[in-house]
Amino acid sequence: MPKKNNIKEELLKQMNENPHKVMKSTQDIFTKDKSHIKRLKWITAFSWLLVIICFITASFLEKARGFLIEDEWWLLNTMTITLRPFFLIALFLTVSLYVRSRTLTIRQIQAKLSDIEEQLKKMSKEQ
Repeated sequence: MPKKNNIKEELLKQMNENPHKVMKSTQDIFTKDKSHIKRLKWITAFSWLLVIICFITASFLEKARGFLIEDEWWLLNTMTITLRPFFLIALFLTVSLYVRSRTLTIRQIQAKLSDIEEQLKKMSKEQ
């Protein structure tokens, strides 16, 4: 596992050096992850909006097929061709958003567990 993904070991190393610095660094990590997830939510919503617009336009043009002249057929073909990549991109972004939000939750749990572990170590030393 890469070093940056193993937050527990990093936090324990930092806690031995400076316990006040750890809270700041974990909050920085969580703030960066939350802002990244927020941006990813907006990008995902925009990509799904593009998929919906292309789908509605393509279906409208398909129903109006009899009214289209030969020069307007390229628009229908373009809409049906661009619908597939937009859909795949939106699907990829949705999966990516899900994975990133789950990763953030797991990192928060790891940070809390490492805090509990450190408190338990301090309690056992006091006894």
